Amino acid sequence: MLYAEQYAIANGQKLYPWQMQALAAFSRGHPTTLLTCNGAGKTAIVAAWAVAWFLHTYPRGKVAATSGSFNQLSNQLWPAIKDKMPADYSVTMGGSPCTVTTPQGGRAIGFSTNDEGKAEGFHPTIAPDVDPVMILIDEAKTVPEGIFNAFDRCTKAFQLYISSSGNPSGRFYETHTKLAHLFYNMRVTYEDCPHISRQKVEVDRMIHGEDSPIFQSMHMAEFVSLDDHNIISQTQLRQALDNQPAEDTGGERCAFFDFAAGGDENVFALRIGNKVRVIDAWKDKNTVQAVRRFIATAQRFQLNAHQCWGDADGLGLPMVNQFADEGFRINAFRGGMPAQEKDIYSNLISETWINSLRLIGTGRFNLGELDVETFGQLTNRFLEWDLKGKLRVERKADMAARGVHSPDRADALLGCIACGSHMSGTISGDTVDNTSLAANDFAQKTVRF
Repeated sequence: MLYAEQYAIANGQKLYPWQMQALAAFSRGHPTTLLTCNGAGKTAIVAAWAVAWFLHTYPRGKVAATSGSFNQLSNQLWPAIKDKMPADYSVTMGGSPCTVTTPQGGRAIGFSTNDEGKAEGFHPTIAPDVDPVMILIDEAKTVPEGIFNAFDRCTKAFQLYISSSGNPSGRFYETHTKLAHLFYNMRVTYEDCPHISRQKVEVDRMIHGEDSPIFQSMHMAEFVSLDDHNIISQTQLRQALDNQPAEDTGGERCAFFDFAAGGDENVFALRIGNKVRVIDAWKDKNTVQAVRRFIATAQRFQLNAHQCWGDADGLGLPMVNQFADEGFRINAFRGGMPAQEKDIYSNLISETWINSLRLIGTGRFNLGELDVETFGQLTNRFLEWDLKGKLRVERKADMAARGVHSPDRADALLGCIACGSHMSGTISGDTVDNTSLAANDFAQKTVRF
């Protein structure tokens, strides 16, 4: 009998040493838990080949596969499994559950649930060596404790938990700490993965800092706590302001407009080269007059509409449309959209805040003399994990609950750093008209029309 790593190699798969080691441990019956950096190939290679080997070796066997997100199963795990299945295996995906059925009646099912009852009842019905059970948990850091408990009650011969890192809590974390003696556990960093761009790693090291929770989680596969962790501290921002680079206005020009009415502020921020400033901040219930003031200020700085970006989420969309009505069609920024690095960040606004603040902290931009309000807004938002284990910025509702006002000036200042020519094509002002979007964290809470 071939073991899983041998089966993968025999079918033409090239494996890194850590992938061979994980598959070898799993297929020899060791409960295996695998913690990896982002982009390691844990799902497409290790998980998929584990399932392929199991159903080849035990064609009447049963696989129960789950994840904290059904999208992870249907868009990543099951397509990778399908690629490795023989032509006479039936594979269904798209709807829940995803399935694989062998000609001999073996079956793999993929589902995501918070209901423990749906994760129970997996046992051999013929004999343990004829139709054994395999348990696979993908992105295990986001799977509830109750699902682990349900699988504990199953009669399983093979067990594989895999995930990137996240918060230091939960069952997956425990399999690498207090329960480690019960598992064959492995930690895989970027150094174990030659395909991961070393240039990307070095850029992230420079932007975030080697000891930052982002770098440690993303590239070093370390569990990190983000409880009450500011994206940038007041001390870090003061140090950046004390050591900021000289102004260089020879580069790109980009403006960002943050919209509000009533209690919050409309804010105009401008980046010229590495020089970033909040140009104007005011309160105005008349949205038409606010739009005209934005346009007049942009024209004063000789900006074209394509150099200007505006918050188009939720109630911000009519404001962006108003610019078009005034003959000044700006680009739309939609913070609720997926991040450009969607495997790391919860959404685009989180990526904007985190990356722009790290660039400020590492001396990439000249902010001049920050006013007290802007300084406070930049340093008073927490970094969090979302339910899918991705990094996100604290939600504005949670900020309000602890007495922190909407960070309008920070939104605009960080927005003009993040936006520009590199984002054109990802988000375009040409697609704003007649678009309906739900409200999200970037939209102002108190916009009224």
